[in-house]
Amino acid sequence: MPPRHPVTDVGRVLNAATLTNSPVSDTKAATGGGSPATTGPTIHTLMVYDSSDARISAFAPILARAYYPRAKLVGVNSLSGLASALSKYSRIDTLIIDVHSGPGFLLIGGASPSLSTVQQVLAKSGVTVQSKIVFEGCKVMEDPIGTCQMVEKICGPNTQVVGFTYYSVTTTFEIDFTDFDDAAEIQSFYDDFSMPYMVPGLPSAENSVGKVITHGRRWFRDEYDATLPEDGTFRHIESLESLKSYTINTAEDARRAQADFSGPVVPGAKVTVTNVSAVARANEEVEATAEP
Repeated sequence: MPPRHPVTDVGRVLNAATLTNSPVSDTKAATGGGSPATTGPTIHTLMVYDSSDARISAFAPILARAYYPRAKLVGVNSLSGLASALSKYSRIDTLIIDVHSGPGFLLIGGASPSLSTVQQVLAKSGVTVQSKIVFEGCKVMEDPIGTCQMVEKICGPNTQVVGFTYYSVTTTFEIDFTDFDDAAEIQSFYDDFSMPYMVPGLPSAENSVGKVITHGRRWFRDEYDATLPEDGTFRHIESLESLKSYTINTAEDARRAQADFSGPVVPGAKVTVTNVSAVARANEEVEATAEP
């Protein structure tokens, strides 16, 4: 018997025009105020995404399944909604912010609030993120100083901030298992199935029986272009694994990175800041040194 090939919705694959962003399990949008953060509960991983963006919302469960299986997913459609979602907790171990972005700024609900506005609104949430803040949006770490300034007030002393210097492009595809009743047959298909830039985390064979499974792919580019890699625009493409790991530990590191990422050729990097306070004040340090 020849092998069956249930990847049926190629058209869905060819509909790639998604600019980053992703999330996790409870898809209710956050509304209204929450309990004061100082008296609120704690949570291990919270993933907040822009629920006003259909493409971000569609890719949310896929990215969650791939990289943040422990996260609680909360949709928001404004900066105030983001702060409201955070204010429900006194402490968050890992916070994932999955909204559109650019170098040092956020674009959420179609609006791009100023740096000072983001600082003030997030600070009023009263939450402390203890371990890590991850930005899943595009290019936010081309400006690591501005990015750290946005979130400094909600970071603990050892919190790391992570993000990318490239555009993140995503697309989905479907696998039709509606006429499969044998999990072993599905597992055999999964064992042989691969696509370039496919994210991990396919549902288990047992959970795929009789269903249409939606999964996804993601790649990174220095210029925004949603053309599928196999359709060949010859633009530079990186996978998550091939992005350079770039760590910023000091204010001097941050200024050097800012220069590296401002050149005509920006390196594709996953950037991790280990000292948020020092990086947020990197420019102040230069100004103080320059004073007579």
